[in-house]
Amino acid sequence: MIADKSNMFAILNGYKQFTIPVYQRFYSWGREQCRRLWQDILNMQKTGKPGHFIGSIVNIAEKAAATGVQTFMIIDGQQRMTTLTLMLIALRDYAEDHPDIVGVNTPMITSMCLKNDYQEGLNRYKIVLSEADRQELIDLIERKPMQKSDSHLMKNYHYFYDRIASGELAPADVYESIGKLQIVNITLDRHKDDPQAIFESLNSTGMDLSQSDLIRNHILMGLEPEEQTYIYENIWRPTELLFESESQASFMDGFFRDYLTIHLGRIPIMNRVYEEFKIFAENGPSTVPASSVQIYTPMRSIIRISSSNAAISVN
Repeated sequence: MIADKSNMFAILNGYKQFTIPVYQRFYSWGREQCRRLWQDILNMQKTGKPGHFIGSIVNIAEKAAATGVQTFMIIDGQQRMTTLTLMLIALRDYAEDHPDIVGVNTPMITSMCLKNDYQEGLNRYKIVLSEADRQELIDLIERKPMQKSDSHLMKNYHYFYDRIASGELAPADVYESIGKLQIVNITLDRHKDDPQAIFESLNSTGMDLSQSDLIRNHILMGLEPEEQTYIYENIWRPTELLFESESQASFMDGFFRDYLTIHLGRIPIMNRVYEEFKIFAENGPSTVPASSVQIYTPMRSIIRISSSNAAISVN
């Protein structure tokens, strides 16, 4: 594990790409989180503070591509990193829209913080989000015409653009302040460190993750990216889609408690389902793919039975 005090410019500088694992939640920061970040920047600049600590980013170093782009998989801090990227895009766009502005190096923002020059495909981009958010962020980076969207990405981009346009802080000061935001950048070695244990130690408050979220991370986090993608897309995601999105987490938590009740012969306490699952999985003989199938198969059967019973009740 390597931990460095850094800033957004230093983290993104060079032929690097930060990817979001397929199992991570979508970008979800709202107006309140962005407002707090902007207020922190205002306070820092107006009081002359030399810096302001905003948290950590935890990533796993993957093998460097043949093109020379070093890939890092973010396991904690994607919300923070994505939000700072949106602020950089908004600052670049505002400065480009107002050519008389001085003190903002827009080509450097694009080349150092947003894109890997002379690369092709997804390798061109410093940050690649999960599939649901990926194209929208790319379109923002490329300044493509955008359809009206209520996504968190678009709302937060417009929030920062409007704050910069308000004049409460000069664009040059916004540019300087982003470099003064202090981040602890923690890079893990997949083969030497335990990403899940480190993730849990940094998220002891729970980060509002459900029991099933924690179980999903436990199952997938330690795998190579290709295997992660296969298991998520072919087993885990179909499992999630068995439930309505509004109540998905609570139903998934309930299922895992029932699943453990069958296998353990006792009913686990709901807020300890994840801890019980970890012990159960560590003592079981199954591989991750096999155990994932063992979870998905009975869940699919239960849903089908429940649906059939509901139809019978209606009739």
